[in-house]
Amino acid sequence: MRVETVTTPELLDQAIAVRLEVFVTEQGFDAEGERDAVDDDPRTVHAVCLADDGTMLGTARLVAPGTDSGRGVDGGIGGMDASVPHIGRVAVTRAARGTGAGRALMEFLEREALERFGVDGEARVEVSAQRQAMPFYRSLGYTAFGDAYLDEHVWHQDAFRIVRDA
Repeated sequence: MRVETVTTPELLDQAIAVRLEVFVTEQGFDAEGERDAVDDDPRTVHAVCLADDGTMLGTARLVAPGTDSGRGVDGGIGGMDASVPHIGRVAVTRAARGTGAGRALMEFLEREALERFGVDGEARVEVSAQRQAMPFYRSLGYTAFGDAYLDEHVWHQDAFRIVRDA
């Protein structure tokens, strides 16, 4: 398995297809809101996890500070700090869950956040996690903060991790 940055419109379409499958088909989120302006922002880093044979296993995105005005205390959903990077839209296909694809995506984007936005060898990275996924994020070193909140019909919890140079 490998993780790579999305560099073509075709690969971004495949990543969005995974998100639609996971968030819309499986979880019942609104399809209209799944693709947003953040996806097209040149500061957003999209990543995909691919099997050795090229099969798409999952996707996630790194959102640059100041990019997503719809989230956090200024956007009215959750308490994330818009001045720090956050990782979102983490989606792993049903067949790839439990294989390490989600962890690989998170570690890849955390390194990207440190490289792009780190100061003095560290970067605070935040996530808006579905509450049922919090054990996964805790296993990666994330700490919950603020109150849980309902985003569409699913409870979410904000969490953060300080990513440091190795």
